[in-house]
Amino acid sequence: MTKHDTWVKLKPGNPYEPILELFTDGMIPMRDPFPMERPKGPNNEQIALWIVDLERLSSIQIQAIARLIGNVRNADVNEVAAEALQEGGFAMSEVWVESMQCWAEGFARSKELADFLETAPPPGTPEGRKAWSDFSDDQYERWIYGDEEPPLIRSIEDIDPRLRTPELEQALKQVQIEQQLSNYSVFDVLTGRAMVDILNRTDPKNTYSLIGLDDEDFEDSEVYE
Repeated sequence: MTKHDTWVKLKPGNPYEPILELFTDGMIPMRDPFPMERPKGPNNEQIALWIVDLERLSSIQIQAIARLIGNVRNADVNEVAAEALQEGGFAMSEVWVESMQCWAEGFARSKELADFLETAPPPGTPEGRKAWSDFSDDQYERWIYGDEEPPLIRSIEDIDPRLRTPELEQALKQVQIEQQLSNYSVFDVLTGRAMVDILNRTDPKNTYSLIGLDDEDFEDSEVYE
C-alpha cells in the first residue's frame, strides 16, 4: 500500500489543541488529500470529513485522540479507538482544517479530483451522485486499499499547472538543494564547495566558483547571491 503523504494544520481554537504537542509541528497525518467521507448531518445535510491516517499514528497519539473524542462523547476510550480501527480512521470536521501539505500522492489525487470536477455532471442530480460514487469507489480501490504509486516529483514541471503556486515552486527548489547537500561531507558544506556545485547545476546561466580572500582576482570578481 502506498504510504500516504497528506498532513494538515488546524485553525487556532480547535478542540485538538490539548494534544497537538504530540505531533511534529502540530501537523496531523490525513488519509486523503481532500475530504472523501461525506455522511449526513443532524439536519440531513452532507458533511465533509477528513480521515486521520491511523497507519501514521503512534499508539500514544491514537490513545490521545481517542481519549479526547471519548471525553466529548462521554464514551469509553477503548470503544472510540476500536470504532476508529473498524472505520479506517478518526473523522475530523473540515471546519478545523486551516492548511494542507502533501507530496506525490496528494498531488496525484488532487489532479484526479480536478479532472473529475471539470467533467462531472452537475452535483445533486442523479447523474452527478452516480459519477461521484464511481469516482470515490475508484479512489478507494486504487489509493486507499490498493498499491497505486504516484508519479515522481522532481521539479515544478511535474506538478499539474492548476496546482502550482510560487510558494510551492520555491519549496521544491529548497527540497532539491537539501537533497543534494546530503551527498556532501560536512567539510564540503563548511568550505562552500557543496553550495558552489549545487548553484552551478541549478543555475547554469551563471558560473560559480570558490574564491579565497587572498586571491589576487578577488576584487575584480563578480559575486552572486
